[in-house]
Amino acid sequence: MRRAPQDQSARPDRGISLIELVLAMAIFALVAVLGAQALTGMLRMRDDLVIRSDQSAALAELTSLLRADLAALVPMLFYPPDRAAPRSALLFEPAGPSAKLSLSRAGLSRFDSEAAASTASLQPIRVEWLLHQGQLSRRVWPSLFPARADARSAPVPWPSAERDRGFGPIEALRLRSYWPQIGWVEGAHSRASANATPTAAGDSDSTAVASEVYSNSLPLAVELTLVTRDHGEISLVESLK
Repeated sequence: MRRAPQDQSARPDRGISLIELVLAMAIFALVAVLGAQALTGMLRMRDDLVIRSDQSAALAELTSLLRADLAALVPMLFYPPDRAAPRSALLFEPAGPSAKLSLSRAGLSRFDSEAAASTASLQPIRVEWLLHQGQLSRRVWPSLFPARADARSAPVPWPSAERDRGFGPIEALRLRSYWPQIGWVEGAHSRASANATPTAAGDSDSTAVASEVYSNSLPLAVELTLVTRDHGEISLVESLK
């Protein structure tokens, strides 16, 4: 007598073997490790992009303010308080790794909120950029004829602590000026300035072609170079005529 075939669905389910279980767990572990590595790489890339974005924003803000100050130069002498000798409209004083850039400019920068509260918006001011120990700072005299020494604002670091996300130090500050029939010269004065009335020896520009003079004349253009550790040399060229 022929036996009827058994129903295949009636057979009991067969479990996985130990080897298959170990192999499946190894595959899951490998996928988990690869996913964690990919996620870590994405987080690191995001953090790097955020830092680079902050650096670029701080650098753009700094160069924009420097360019705005240079573009607003006016040919007017600055008369410090206490009957000190007048200063040229544009003065650059390097001292080794440090430097000081002083200029007379028209109006007030939109960044000078404290000065703007007490000074007419179109009144010429005196701006001083100071480089010291890799940090660039900016301070403002609210007038070209200040009556008191305490009228000058406190130095504002640039970029400030909240803006600095690995911006890096500024290693040097250099300035060149372009004069008609002369061309580019180091510093803020041309060779022709030697014929003008010089100031005291203590007011000399140590690396300029000529010593500091009582001069309200401006060059045709200036080139200001920031030497940074992380971004190399950044040059700003501004036409003044």
